[in-house]
Amino acid sequence: MALSMEIKPTAETRARRDDAGRGDEPQTPKQPAHPGRGEVSILIVDDTPENLVAMEAVLADVGRLVKVTSGQEALRALLKEEFAVILLDVNMPGMNGFETAALIRQRKQTEHVPIIFVTAISTTDTHMFKGYSLGAVDYIFTPVNAEVLRSKVSVFVELVRKSQAVKLQARQLQEANEILRTEIATRQKAEEALKESNDELEAFSYSVSHDLRAPVRAMQGFARVLVEDYGENLDDAARDYLDRIVAGACRMDALIQDLLVYSRLGHTELSLGPISLKQLVSEIVRQISPDIGAKHAEISVADDLPEVVANKMALGQAIENLITNGMKFVPDGRQPKVRIEAQTIGKLVRLWIIDNGIGIPEEYHSRIFRVFERLHTAETYPGTGIGLAIVRKGVERMNGHVGLESAPGKGSRFWIELPAAMAPAPAG
Repeated sequence: MALSMEIKPTAETRARRDDAGRGDEPQTPKQPAHPGRGEVSILIVDDTPENLVAMEAVLADVGRLVKVTSGQEALRALLKEEFAVILLDVNMPGMNGFETAALIRQRKQTEHVPIIFVTAISTTDTHMFKGYSLGAVDYIFTPVNAEVLRSKVSVFVELVRKSQAVKLQARQLQEANEILRTEIATRQKAEEALKESNDELEAFSYSVSHDLRAPVRAMQGFARVLVEDYGENLDDAARDYLDRIVAGACRMDALIQDLLVYSRLGHTELSLGPISLKQLVSEIVRQISPDIGAKHAEISVADDLPEVVANKMALGQAIENLITNGMKFVPDGRQPKVRIEAQTIGKLVRLWIIDNGIGIPEEYHSRIFRVFERLHTAETYPGTGIGLAIVRKGVERMNGHVGLESAPGKGSRFWIELPAAMAPAPAG
Protein backbone atom coordinates (compact mmCIF):
# COMPACT_ATOMS: atom_id res chain seq x y z
CA MET A 1 0.00 0.00 0.00
CA ALA A 2 1.42 3.34 -1.00
CA LEU A 3 1.55 5.81 1.89
CA SER A 4 1.33 9.53 1.57
CA MET A 5 4.41 10.18 3.69
CA GLU A 6 4.51 13.94 2.94
CA ILE A 7 7.92 14.24 4.60
CA LYS A 8 9.29 17.73 4.25
CA PRO A 9 12.98 17.01 3.74
CA THR A 10 15.87 19.27 4.53
CA ALA A 11 18.71 19.51 2.02
CA GLU A 12 20.58 16.79 3.91
CA THR A 13 17.52 14.52 4.00
CA ARG A 14 16.85 15.15 0.30
CA ALA A 15 20.43 14.17 -0.54
CA ARG A 16 20.15 10.96 1.44
CA ARG A 17 16.85 10.16 -0.28
CA ASP A 18 18.38 10.80 -3.74
CA ASP A 19 21.33 8.53 -2.93
CA ALA A 20 19.02 5.81 -1.67
CA GLY A 21 16.81 6.10 -4.73
CA ARG A 22 19.70 5.41 -7.09
CA GLY A 23 20.21 1.87 -5.77
CA ASP A 24 19.00 -1.03 -7.88
CA GLU A 25 18.32 -3.14 -4.75
CA PRO A 26 16.11 -1.22 -2.29
CA GLN A 27 16.41 -4.08 0.19
CA THR A 28 20.21 -3.66 0.51
CA PRO A 29 20.93 -2.60 4.15
CA LYS A 30 22.51 0.76 4.78
CA GLN A 31 25.40 0.97 7.25
CA PRO A 32 25.00 3.23 10.31
CA ALA A 33 26.68 6.59 10.32
CA HIS A 34 28.11 5.89 13.78
CA PRO A 35 29.70 2.44 13.55
CA GLY A 36 31.75 3.04 16.70
CA ARG A 37 28.54 3.12 18.74
CA GLY A 38 27.65 -0.49 17.90
CA GLU A 39 25.62 -1.84 14.99
CA VAL A 40 21.88 -1.79 15.73
CA SER A 41 19.39 -2.95 13.08
CA ILE A 42 15.97 -1.52 12.23
CA LEU A 43 13.46 -3.57 10.21
CA ILE A 44 11.19 -1.62 7.82
CA VAL A 45 8.29 -3.58 6.34
CA ASP A 46 6.29 -1.92 3.55
CA ASP A 47 5.01 -3.19 0.21
CA THR A 48 5.64 0.15 -1.51
CA PRO A 49 9.26 0.89 -2.53
CA GLU A 50 8.65 4.64 -2.46
CA ASN A 51 7.74 4.47 1.22
CA LEU A 52 10.86 2.40 1.99
CA VAL A 53 13.01 5.01 0.26
CA ALA A 54 11.30 7.83 2.13
CA MET A 55 11.81 6.23 5.55
CA GLU A 56 15.38 5.32 4.68
CA ALA A 57 16.09 8.98 3.96
CA VAL A 58 14.92 9.87 7.46
CA LEU A 59 16.51 6.98 9.38
CA ALA A 60 19.73 6.28 7.46
CA ASP A 61 21.98 7.62 10.22
CA VAL A 62 19.96 6.24 13.13
CA GLY A 63 20.88 2.58 12.65
CA ARG A 64 21.42 -0.22 10.15
CA LEU A 65 18.31 -0.44 7.97
CA VAL A 66 16.89 -3.71 6.66
CA LYS A 67 14.01 -3.16 4.19
CA VAL A 68 11.51 -5.81 3.11
CA THR A 69 8.27 -5.62 1.16
CA SER A 70 6.09 -8.35 2.74
CA GLY A 71 5.26 -10.08 6.01
CA GLN A 72 6.89 -13.30 4.82
CA GLU A 73 10.17 -11.50 4.11
CA ALA A 74 9.96 -9.84 7.52
CA LEU A 75 9.65 -13.22 9.26
CA ARG A 76 12.61 -14.57 7.32
CA ALA A 77 14.69 -11.49 8.26
CA LEU A 78 13.81 -12.00 11.94
CA LEU A 79 15.17 -15.54 11.77
CA LYS A 80 18.57 -14.21 10.65
CA GLU A 81 19.24 -11.36 13.09
CA GLU A 82 17.95 -9.24 15.95
CA PHE A 83 16.29 -5.85 15.55
CA ALA A 84 15.88 -2.89 17.86
CA VAL A 85 12.47 -1.96 16.43
CA ILE A 86 10.15 -2.94 13.56
CA LEU A 87 8.33 -0.34 11.43
CA LEU A 88 5.40 -2.38 10.11
CA ASP A 89 2.91 -1.30 7.43
CA VAL A 90 -0.62 -2.34 8.47
CA ASN A 91 -2.22 -2.75 5.04
CA MET A 92 -0.17 -5.08 2.85
CA PRO A 93 -1.43 -7.60 0.28
CA GLY A 94 -1.32 -11.26 1.30
CA MET A 95 -0.24 -11.15 4.96
CA ASN A 96 -1.17 -7.78 6.48
CA GLY A 97 0.60 -6.02 9.33
CA PHE A 98 -1.64 -7.43 12.10
CA GLU A 99 -1.14 -11.01 10.91
CA THR A 100 2.61 -10.47 10.65
CA ALA A 101 2.71 -9.01 14.18
CA ALA A 102 0.76 -11.99 15.54
CA LEU A 103 3.30 -14.43 14.07
CA ILE A 104 6.21 -12.33 15.38
CA ARG A 105 4.76 -12.47 18.90
CA GLN A 106 4.40 -16.27 18.73
CA ARG A 107 8.15 -16.76 18.44
CA LYS A 108 10.01 -16.60 21.74
CA GLN A 109 13.08 -14.91 20.31
CA THR A 110 11.04 -12.04 18.82
CA GLU A 111 8.08 -11.70 21.20
CA HIS A 112 9.53 -8.61 22.86
CA VAL A 113 10.78 -6.74 19.78
CA PRO A 114 9.03 -3.32 19.72
CA ILE A 115 6.62 -2.88 16.79
CA ILE A 116 5.51 0.54 15.49
CA PHE A 117 2.58 0.31 13.08
CA VAL A 118 2.64 2.74 10.14
CA THR A 119 -0.75 3.34 8.56
CA ALA A 120 -2.91 5.89 6.74
CA ILE A 121 -6.26 4.17 7.46
CA SER A 122 -7.88 2.02 10.14
CA THR A 123 -7.44 4.70 12.76
CA THR A 124 -10.55 3.82 14.71
CA ASP A 125 -10.26 2.81 18.36
CA THR A 126 -11.07 -0.79 17.39
CA HIS A 127 -8.16 -1.03 14.96
CA MET A 128 -5.79 0.72 17.38
CA PHE A 129 -6.82 -1.62 20.21
CA LYS A 130 -6.20 -4.59 17.93
CA GLY A 131 -2.70 -3.30 17.15
CA TYR A 132 -1.85 -2.76 20.79
CA SER A 133 -3.20 -6.18 21.72
CA LEU A 134 -0.76 -7.69 19.21
CA GLY A 135 2.15 -6.00 20.97
CA ALA A 136 2.43 -2.68 19.19
CA VAL A 137 4.24 -0.02 21.21
CA ASP A 138 3.10 2.89 19.05
CA TYR A 139 1.30 4.04 15.90
CA ILE A 140 2.56 6.46 13.28
CA PHE A 141 -0.03 7.90 10.98
CA THR A 142 0.57 9.44 7.64
CA PRO A 143 1.41 12.03 6.64
CA VAL A 144 4.55 11.25 8.66
CA ASN A 145 6.49 13.92 10.49
CA ALA A 146 10.18 13.17 9.90
CA GLU A 147 11.32 14.43 13.29
CA VAL A 148 8.65 12.42 15.13
CA LEU A 149 9.64 9.28 13.20
CA ARG A 150 13.34 9.78 13.98
CA SER A 151 12.66 10.51 17.65
CA LYS A 152 10.48 7.45 18.21
CA VAL A 153 12.83 5.07 16.43
CA SER A 154 15.90 6.59 18.07
CA VAL A 155 14.50 5.83 21.53
CA PHE A 156 14.41 2.09 20.84
CA VAL A 157 17.78 2.12 19.09
CA GLU A 158 19.39 3.83 22.07
CA LEU A 159 17.74 1.35 24.44
CA VAL A 160 19.32 -1.52 22.51
CA ARG A 161 22.68 0.20 22.44
CA LYS A 162 22.56 0.69 26.20
CA SER A 163 21.47 -2.91 26.64
CA GLN A 164 24.41 -4.03 24.49
CA ALA A 165 26.77 -1.89 26.56
CA VAL A 166 25.43 -3.40 29.78
CA LYS A 167 25.81 -6.93 28.38
CA LEU A 168 29.35 -6.11 27.25
CA GLN A 169 30.22 -4.75 30.69
CA ALA A 170 28.67 -7.82 32.33
CA ARG A 171 30.68 -10.09 30.04
CA GLN A 172 33.87 -8.15 30.74
CA LEU A 173 33.13 -8.28 34.47
CA GLN A 174 32.58 -12.02 34.25
CA GLU A 175 35.86 -12.43 32.37
CA ALA A 176 37.64 -10.26 34.95
CA ASN A 177 36.11 -12.36 37.74
CA GLU A 178 37.32 -15.53 36.04
CA ILE A 179 40.82 -14.06 35.76
CA LEU A 180 40.66 -12.98 39.40
CA ARG A 181 39.49 -16.43 40.52
CA THR A 182 42.34 -17.99 38.55
CA GLU A 183 44.84 -15.59 40.10
CA ILE A 184 43.46 -16.28 43.58
CA ALA A 185 43.71 -20.03 43.00
CA THR A 186 47.27 -19.61 41.71
CA ARG A 187 48.19 -17.45 44.68
CA GLN A 188 46.67 -19.93 47.11
CA LYS A 189 48.73 -22.71 45.55
CA ALA A 190 51.83 -20.53 45.74
CA GLU A 191 51.10 -19.73 49.39
CA GLU A 192 50.61 -23.40 50.15
CA ALA A 193 53.88 -24.21 48.41
CA LEU A 194 55.60 -21.38 50.31
CA LYS A 195 54.22 -22.64 53.61
CA GLU A 196 55.42 -26.14 52.81
CA SER A 197 58.83 -24.74 51.86
CA ASN A 198 58.96 -22.70 55.07
CA ASP A 199 58.03 -25.77 57.12
CA GLU A 200 60.81 -27.73 55.45
CA LEU A 201 63.23 -24.85 56.02
CA GLU A 202 62.22 -24.67 59.66
CA ALA A 203 62.81 -28.42 60.02
CA PHE A 204 66.19 -27.99 58.33
CA SER A 205 67.07 -25.12 60.65
CA TYR A 206 66.18 -27.27 63.65
CA SER A 207 68.39 -30.04 62.28
CA VAL A 208 71.26 -27.62 61.70
CA SER A 209 70.86 -26.10 65.13
CA HIS A 210 70.90 -29.43 66.96
CA ASP A 211 72.48 -32.09 64.75
CA LEU A 212 75.27 -30.07 63.11
CA ARG A 213 76.23 -27.90 66.07
CA ALA A 214 76.41 -30.87 68.43
CA PRO A 215 79.57 -32.43 66.94
CA VAL A 216 81.16 -28.98 66.62
CA ARG A 217 80.59 -28.36 70.32
CA ALA A 218 81.95 -31.82 71.08
CA MET A 219 85.15 -30.90 69.22
CA GLN A 220 85.42 -27.72 71.27
CA GLY A 221 84.76 -29.51 74.53
CA PHE A 222 87.17 -32.41 74.06
CA ALA A 223 89.90 -30.13 72.74
CA ARG A 224 89.62 -27.94 75.84
CA VAL A 225 89.67 -31.05 78.06
CA LEU A 226 92.91 -32.17 76.42
CA VAL A 227 94.47 -28.76 76.98
CA GLU A 228 93.36 -28.55 80.60
CA ASP A 229 94.04 -32.16 81.66
CA TYR A 230 96.99 -33.14 79.50
CA GLY A 231 98.50 -29.82 78.56
CA GLU A 232 101.61 -30.40 80.65
CA ASN A 233 102.33 -33.60 78.76
CA LEU A 234 102.05 -31.95 75.33
CA ASP A 235 104.79 -30.15 73.51
CA ASP A 236 104.34 -26.73 71.95
CA ALA A 237 103.36 -28.12 68.55
CA ALA A 238 100.60 -30.33 70.03
CA ARG A 239 99.19 -27.45 72.07
CA ASP A 240 99.20 -25.28 68.93
CA TYR A 241 97.24 -27.95 67.07
CA LEU A 242 94.67 -28.11 69.86
CA ASP A 243 94.35 -24.31 69.90
CA ARG A 244 93.67 -24.39 66.15
CA ILE A 245 91.04 -27.12 66.63
CA VAL A 246 89.27 -25.01 69.26
CA ALA A 247 89.48 -21.86 67.14
CA GLY A 248 88.19 -23.69 64.04
CA ALA A 249 85.32 -25.22 65.98
CA CYS A 250 84.40 -21.81 67.38
CA ARG A 251 84.37 -20.29 63.87
CA MET A 252 82.24 -23.17 62.58
CA ASP A 253 79.76 -22.75 65.45
CA ALA A 254 79.54 -19.00 64.81
CA LEU A 255 79.06 -19.61 61.09
CA ILE A 256 76.23 -22.08 61.68
CA GLN A 257 74.60 -19.67 64.13
CA ASP A 258 74.78 -16.76 61.66
CA LEU A 259 73.37 -18.92 58.85
CA LEU A 260 70.44 -19.85 61.08
CA VAL A 261 69.80 -16.18 61.87
CA TYR A 262 69.94 -15.25 58.17
CA SER A 263 67.64 -18.14 57.21
CA ARG A 264 65.06 -17.34 59.85
CA LEU A 265 64.98 -13.66 58.86
CA GLY A 266 63.88 -14.75 55.38
CA HIS A 267 60.70 -16.53 56.45
CA THR A 268 59.90 -15.64 60.07
CA GLU A 269 56.91 -13.31 60.50
CA LEU A 270 58.13 -9.98 61.90
CA SER A 271 55.67 -7.90 63.90
CA LEU A 272 56.32 -4.18 63.43
CA GLY A 273 55.59 -1.39 65.88
CA PRO A 274 56.98 1.82 67.38
CA ILE A 275 60.52 1.31 68.69
CA SER A 276 62.51 3.89 70.69
CA LEU A 277 65.97 4.05 69.11
CA LYS A 278 67.33 5.78 72.21
CA GLN A 279 66.20 2.96 74.49
CA LEU A 280 67.19 0.17 72.08
CA VAL A 281 70.71 1.53 71.45
CA SER A 282 71.20 1.98 75.21
CA GLU A 283 70.26 -1.68 75.79
CA ILE A 284 72.63 -2.87 73.05
CA VAL A 285 75.56 -0.84 74.44
CA ARG A 286 74.98 -2.34 77.89
CA GLN A 287 74.84 -5.88 76.43
CA ILE A 288 78.13 -5.58 74.55
CA SER A 289 79.91 -3.59 77.26
CA PRO A 290 82.39 -6.47 77.87
CA ASP A 291 83.49 -6.30 74.22
CA ILE A 292 83.66 -2.50 74.40
CA GLY A 293 85.89 -2.72 77.44
CA ALA A 294 88.08 -5.44 75.95
CA LYS A 295 88.75 -3.35 72.86
CA HIS A 296 89.04 -0.07 74.81
CA ALA A 297 86.45 1.33 72.40
CA GLU A 298 84.69 4.67 72.72
CA ILE A 299 80.94 4.61 71.97
CA SER A 300 79.02 7.90 71.81
CA VAL A 301 75.27 8.13 71.31
CA ALA A 302 73.24 11.23 70.38
CA ASP A 303 70.54 12.22 72.87
CA ASP A 304 67.82 12.92 70.30
CA LEU A 305 67.31 9.48 68.75
CA PRO A 306 63.64 9.27 67.62
CA GLU A 307 61.19 6.38 67.35
CA VAL A 308 60.84 4.22 64.25
CA VAL A 309 58.48 1.51 63.03
CA ALA A 310 60.44 -1.73 63.24
CA ASN A 311 60.84 -5.13 64.87
CA LYS A 312 62.88 -4.85 68.05
CA MET A 313 64.76 -8.14 67.67
CA ALA A 314 65.66 -7.66 63.98
CA LEU A 315 66.62 -4.00 64.41
CA GLY A 316 68.65 -4.77 67.54
CA GLN A 317 70.55 -7.50 65.68
CA ALA A 318 71.33 -5.09 62.81
CA ILE A 319 72.52 -2.26 65.06
CA GLU A 320 74.63 -4.59 67.18
CA ASN A 321 76.30 -6.04 64.08
CA LEU A 322 77.21 -2.56 62.80
CA ILE A 323 78.58 -1.42 66.17
CA THR A 324 80.72 -4.55 66.62
CA ASN A 325 81.98 -4.21 63.04
CA GLY A 326 82.93 -0.61 63.80
CA MET A 327 85.00 -1.78 66.76
CA LYS A 328 86.52 -4.71 64.86
CA PHE A 329 87.68 -3.25 61.55
CA VAL A 330 90.22 -0.69 62.80
CA PRO A 331 93.96 -0.48 62.09
CA ASP A 332 96.35 -1.81 64.70
CA GLY A 333 97.16 0.72 67.38
CA ARG A 334 94.03 2.87 66.80
CA GLN A 335 91.35 3.21 69.49
CA PRO A 336 87.95 2.19 68.02
CA LYS A 337 85.44 5.03 68.09
CA VAL A 338 81.80 4.61 67.11
CA ARG A 339 79.25 7.44 66.92
CA ILE A 340 75.49 6.76 66.73
CA GLU A 341 73.15 9.55 65.61
CA ALA A 342 69.98 10.02 63.56
CA GLN A 343 68.29 12.42 61.18
CA THR A 344 64.67 12.72 60.12
CA ILE A 345 64.02 12.89 56.36
CA GLY A 346 60.31 13.52 55.75
CA LYS A 347 58.48 10.45 57.03
CA LEU A 348 61.70 8.47 57.34
CA VAL A 349 64.41 8.22 59.99
CA ARG A 350 68.02 7.53 59.00
CA LEU A 351 70.14 6.05 61.79
CA TRP A 352 73.89 6.53 61.33
CA ILE A 353 76.58 4.24 62.79
CA ILE A 354 79.86 6.06 62.17
CA ASP A 355 83.29 4.51 62.85
CA ASN A 356 86.95 5.46 62.47
CA GLY A 357 87.94 2.13 60.95
CA ILE A 358 89.86 1.07 57.88
CA GLY A 359 87.14 2.15 55.42
CA ILE A 360 85.78 0.35 52.37
CA PRO A 361 86.52 1.03 48.69
CA GLU A 362 83.52 2.31 46.74
CA GLU A 363 83.43 -0.70 44.37
CA TYR A 364 82.63 -2.94 47.35
CA HIS A 365 79.84 -0.82 48.87
CA SER A 366 77.05 -3.05 47.51
CA ARG A 367 78.93 -6.35 47.51
CA ILE A 368 79.67 -6.36 51.25
CA PHE A 369 75.96 -6.88 51.99
CA ARG A 370 76.01 -10.27 50.24
CA VAL A 371 76.39 -13.58 52.04
CA PHE A 372 80.04 -14.70 52.50
CA GLU A 373 81.43 -11.49 51.00
CA ARG A 374 84.67 -10.68 52.81
CA LEU A 375 87.32 -8.07 52.04
CA HIS A 376 89.86 -9.59 54.42
CA THR A 377 90.83 -13.04 55.64
CA ALA A 378 89.40 -14.47 58.85
CA GLU A 379 92.90 -14.43 60.33
CA THR A 380 93.23 -10.67 59.77
CA TYR A 381 89.71 -9.73 60.90
CA PRO A 382 87.69 -12.61 62.44
CA GLY A 383 84.10 -13.11 61.32
CA THR A 384 81.74 -15.29 59.29
CA GLY A 385 81.12 -12.99 56.33
CA ILE A 386 77.37 -13.03 57.02
CA GLY A 387 76.94 -10.15 59.49
CA LEU A 388 76.18 -7.41 56.95
CA ALA A 389 73.95 -9.77 54.95
CA ILE A 390 71.93 -10.25 58.17
CA VAL A 391 71.75 -6.46 58.55
CA ARG A 392 70.37 -5.93 55.04
CA LYS A 393 67.91 -8.87 55.23
CA GLY A 394 66.53 -7.71 58.57
CA VAL A 395 66.17 -4.06 57.53
CA GLU A 396 64.48 -4.94 54.23
CA ARG A 397 62.02 -7.20 56.08
CA MET A 398 61.06 -4.10 58.09
CA ASN A 399 60.34 -2.06 54.92
CA GLY A 400 63.62 -0.20 55.24
CA HIS A 401 66.92 0.30 53.42
CA VAL A 402 70.58 0.13 54.37
CA GLY A 403 73.69 1.69 52.86
CA LEU A 404 77.02 3.34 53.61
CA GLU A 405 79.43 6.14 52.83
CA SER A 406 83.07 5.09 53.07
CA ALA A 407 86.56 5.38 51.64
CA PRO A 408 89.79 3.55 52.48
CA GLY A 409 91.49 5.02 55.55
CA LYS A 410 88.60 7.39 56.34
CA GLY A 411 86.27 5.16 58.32
CA SER A 412 82.71 4.20 57.40
CA ARG A 413 79.28 5.76 57.84
CA PHE A 414 76.67 3.01 57.71
CA TRP A 415 73.01 4.02 57.72
CA ILE A 416 69.69 2.27 58.34
CA GLU A 417 66.57 4.00 57.00
CA LEU A 418 63.15 3.10 58.45
CA PRO A 419 59.66 4.68 58.62
CA ALA A 420 59.31 7.17 61.44
CA ALA A 421 56.79 6.34 64.14
CA MET A 422 53.84 8.72 64.09
CA ALA A 423 53.94 11.14 66.98
CA PRO A 424 50.79 11.06 69.17
CA ALA A 425 48.33 13.87 68.53
CA PRO A 426 48.45 16.60 71.18
CA ALA A 427 45.64 16.49 73.73
CA GLY A 428 43.19 19.16 73.20
